Amino acid sequence: MTALRLQVRYGTRDPARLPAEDEALGTSVFGMLAGALEHGLPRPAYLVLREDQVDHVDALPILRLPPEQGQRMLSAIAGQPGVQCVALASPLTLRTGPRTGGRALVVFLEWPDNRWWTAWQPLDEGNRLLGEEPATRAAADGWPKPGGVGGWFAMARRLGLRLTVTAHEADGSPAMVH
Repeated sequence: MTALRLQVRYGTRDPARLPAEDEALGTSVFGMLAGALEHGLPRPAYLVLREDQVDHVDALPILRLPPEQGQRMLSAIAGQPGVQCVALASPLTLRTGPRTGGRALVVFLEWPDNRWWTAWQPLDEGNRLLGEEPATRAAADGWPKPGGVGGWFAMARRLGLRLTVTAHEADGSPAMVH
């Protein structure tokens, strides 16, 4: 088994910044990701949204795992109690053909009932957004789910995956993840 170190930040969920409605939430998360470009290319993040809390997980170590292991880890995170939605927000290389692709900012949101919403916008060589606005797709509009992302809640249910985090503050040791 490979050791995995994850940086997770916890905060209060602000409904003005992270609303409940699907498209408004996706648009807001994409706006935050695009806004981060002014400080350089943002690191991939996995947002875990609960009613009153948001967890910001540095997703880069997960994305570096072999694909099956990474999907299982993301599914275990989604399988935690009280999770209302998860979002992958990241610069990614999109494949447009067998040998072609380009870097884009991508946001993919998923809910426990398997609904999803996604947005992406290409980046130029200087990591600046190309075009006026991102392209969006949603399950609710009849679009097929993009390959390589999502299915996290279904996998968590199917395999019984649930991440458990236990803090060990008394002895000064780091939190344990099971």
